[in-house]
Amino acid sequence: MVSSRVLVLVVVVSAVVGAQNLGFVQNPEKGPEEEDVRVLVQQLIARVDKLEREHEEERAKSQVAFSASLVNTELWTHQGPFDSDTTLLFKTVTTNIGNAYDPETGVFTAPVKGLYYIRFTGCVGNSGSLNAALLKNGSNMFAIFDTRGVHGSASNGMALVLEAGDRLSITLWKKQSIFDQTKLSTFSGFLVFPM
Repeated sequence: MVSSRVLVLVVVVSAVVGAQNLGFVQNPEKGPEEEDVRVLVQQLIARVDKLEREHEEERAKSQVAFSASLVNTELWTHQGPFDSDTTLLFKTVTTNIGNAYDPETGVFTAPVKGLYYIRFTGCVGNSGSLNAALLKNGSNMFAIFDTRGVHGSASNGMALVLEAGDRLSITLWKKQSIFDQTKLSTFSGFLVFPM
């Protein structure tokens, strides 16, 4: 796909060449006018190259998606209940485009301002009750809750406008538990569009 910037360059060069052919530019055998056209074309090419690099850098920043699970094992792995609220570490990263999710801290940090879609799914652990929330900079955005007993599950998601640097994490409230087995409990999100 040809970018609009390249098309602009083609139009400008075509106009200069057309003007030369129609006599609007002095005789190219004289030299200075021909040199002026060459300099202009080189400057335009350099400018288009710079704009294309900047566009690629912006495009790369706007490609953000992550998905991680608590564990990557076929063994039933329970976490909790804990005596205090605990940030869950989704250690098994399946996707991390943009490297905005940190499995060591369990925190996703928005790299750019935009509209994001975030989803969290969890399975009830051995306490028989699961209550966990997505926190944005420490504030509760949404939660999942299930008291049907061990291995029940709940899921929730939300579109959120995030500023660059906003931090999202999943907190398991005290005396609750969660379990995972081959990616049953997951934390995922992606940038819908930058703003």
